[in-house]
Amino acid sequence: MPGDSPDVPEDEDAVERRLEDALERVAHGAAVSVPAIVLERALNLAFTAVLTNSFAASTYGLFALARRLQRYLGQVTLGFRSGLSRYLPTTDDDTDRDVIATFASLLLLSVATLFGGVLYLATPAIADVANEGPFFERLLRTFAVGLPASVWLFTVSEMLRAFEEVGPLNLVLRIGFPVTQLAVGIAGAFVFRDMVVVAAGVWVAMGMVGVAALWWLGRERGLRPRLRTPESATLCRRYVGFTTPLFFGGIAITTQRLGFYPLIAVYLSGTASGVFAVGVLVGTLVRLPLLGINQFIPPVAAALYEKGHETALRRLYHVTSRLVLVGSTGLAVPTIVYRQSIMAVFGPTFVTYAYLLPGFILAQFFASAAGSVGILLTMTDNQRALLVVNTAITVVLAIVAIPLTATYGLAGLVASYLLMLTLNNGLEVAVLYYLEGLQPLTWAHAKPLVAAIPLAVVALAVRAVLTGPLAVVVGTGFGIAAYAAAIRVLGTAPVERRLVATLVSRYRTVVGR
Repeated sequence: MPGDSPDVPEDEDAVERRLEDALERVAHGAAVSVPAIVLERALNLAFTAVLTNSFAASTYGLFALARRLQRYLGQVTLGFRSGLSRYLPTTDDDTDRDVIATFASLLLLSVATLFGGVLYLATPAIADVANEGPFFERLLRTFAVGLPASVWLFTVSEMLRAFEEVGPLNLVLRIGFPVTQLAVGIAGAFVFRDMVVVAAGVWVAMGMVGVAALWWLGRERGLRPRLRTPESATLCRRYVGFTTPLFFGGIAITTQRLGFYPLIAVYLSGTASGVFAVGVLVGTLVRLPLLGINQFIPPVAAALYEKGHETALRRLYHVTSRLVLVGSTGLAVPTIVYRQSIMAVFGPTFVTYAYLLPGFILAQFFASAAGSVGILLTMTDNQRALLVVNTAITVVLAIVAIPLTATYGLAGLVASYLLMLTLNNGLEVAVLYYLEGLQPLTWAHAKPLVAAIPLAVVALAVRAVLTGPLAVVVGTGFGIAAYAAAIRVLGTAPVERRLVATLVSRYRTVVGR
């Protein structure tokens, strides 16, 4: 099995060729994906700002709470989708490819339908526990009906990622759905003035975009529904065997990421739900570099591991994690410095809670600092170890978060969020190193942290002189310039320059077209 044998000497030229190819493929995904992801985040921020400025903070909070409860079940269901990125890139036969895609789709839609039905029936009990009225029930039931459509969109998106169809993937997931969602939000806020209409429109948009993406795959890739072949039973068993631990592990990791919303329902208010949702949304800006790199890391890592190219995989992990740290640090510092101006975008209620924003930012920073660790555990067939890690962290979450939230309210919940993401990422790094000898850290990882000092100094100096949006623009611009200059002085490795040069070359090609 790949990864089971100890390292053996590899030809340096062969390693360099494999690394060059891997960097090229990762850069291909990131070059197009990063602008698309930035656009997606901007559209999501605009959608949220439309709702928070058009409805009361508590009303938006109930919308966010209902949507996250649905998303909890949706993310658990999507534990079955990772097999698409694991097997589609390594399957040469079109018939086997169709069987895997068809079986995965049916499995995911069946589980989503089951969970949606359970959520629909459980709505009165959930509303009673949350001490919310009929309005919350209507929201939650609307999202329950839309659960299969939500899962379908992300299932088809995973197929696009597995086929390394970067353009269509970004058009579907980063542009098509966010644009449609924003249109739904504007219509619901200014035409219908009804948040339930927004909730229904969101899942209708997801379903329509997912169907359009599947139609494209059928036309361009010849993907067809197929189950009955001589090898179909074996392929289906293999898929279930690989994804079942990921499904159960998904319960744990989803509880870590979204389990805070049930605590909000029990202990806090609709306004607290809205503030927490906005904090998480702003915090995810720090993850943009990781999301860009991760677009094609799953198939690239799976291919290197499958063929036993361990040295190339190790070097790929080092360079991509360093690049992610550089980007995440550059985004985190200005967001913390200008937290009040950023929260003002969502209305005066949210400015009151701006002091909590650093907790959300640091949580995402620590979750991104080690690069693609969770993906590498999965693509090296260590999904059972990932299940153990996530189960352990979820137990810690239950032990720590409940008393912190009950005692300190929203501040205690944010502290739990920071603690859980930090512990989870650290433990995943330790397990990956123990099992595969892969770890992200080198002395070069200290350079962006040192370079963040002039970035923070410049941003704080500008904030002391200017106010409002002008301070954010000027302080961030000059701060990033100081950050880049500091990194240049500290120096970069040849492999880092190679990846950056590949990215720049691809951007120039896109602009030239």
